[in-house]
Amino acid sequence: MKSENAIDRIRGTARDPRFTERVPADTEFDFSVTLKLLGDGEDSLIDFLLEGLRLLEMDALGGSGSRGYGRITFEFDDAEIRKRFDACLPL
Repeated sequence: MKSENAIDRIRGTARDPRFTERVPADTEFDFSVTLKLLGDGEDSLIDFLLEGLRLLEMDALGGSGSRGYGRITFEFDDAEIRKRFDACLPL
């Protein structure tokens, strides 16, 4: 939990207190995705999913991303998926 407030520079007092709940840096979460390919030609869905995950890495989860909160990185067990993810440039 982190507390922040604004300072009224004329009165010299604190105002608008707010509390932000944060997850400590380097915290790891288990995350898995199952993608069922039902037909031929659906391999592009994997690239679409990886582009979405890459966009999450480039942005942030939750609020206050401009302050550095919510930064994430993905790790992959499969080396081939990792290679495709690293090559993914969605913009």
